[in-house]
Amino acid sequence: MKQKSKVLLDEVRQNFASVVWTHKIQEKQADIYASRYKCFKTASIIIDGITACGAITIFFCDEYLTKFLTVLISTAAFILNTYLKTFDLKKLETQHRFAANKFVIVRNQLLHIIAKLHLDFKLKQTILEYEQVITTLNQLYHDAPSTTDSAVEKAYKALRLKDEYTYTDEEIDHFLPNHLKGGLK
Repeated sequence: MKQKSKVLLDEVRQNFASVVWTHKIQEKQADIYASRYKCFKTASIIIDGITACGAITIFFCDEYLTKFLTVLISTAAFILNTYLKTFDLKKLETQHRFAANKFVIVRNQLLHIIAKLHLDFKLKQTILEYEQVITTLNQLYHDAPSTTDSAVEKAYKALRLKDEYTYTDEEIDHFLPNHLKGGLK
């Protein structure tokens, strides 16, 4: 491989790794919002049910404790429902999944460019293709929704400890037709 191709390959590989990480972080952030929404929504339903039971109970018994608990629980329901309306967790989840999917497309394009560089494909044409991908990638980074440290930590565990983006030859071959299985010999 020529020196110019090696320099470009190093840059493409660096961007590829960054995109793999960014995709996984966006994916994990979407998972966090989905989990949080499910938890809060379940809690909201339970608290709303308890509030309704408390309101009904007030009609049949005139105890101070029942009134106090009903007011306390209905206040908690109000706070929880306000949170759910203020922070649209479903919308945030969707934004992060959308961003993650866009990063997958760029990741695949960068992988294709890496393959071309290894095959000593036409360097000028490959550079032009790479520049277009970088323009798209820069815009994606600019538009991507913010993530939390928790999402970064979950992405680290997924990529480094669980090897979520690593496949064995057998796993790859499992999805390919017989005549496309195995590497080149």
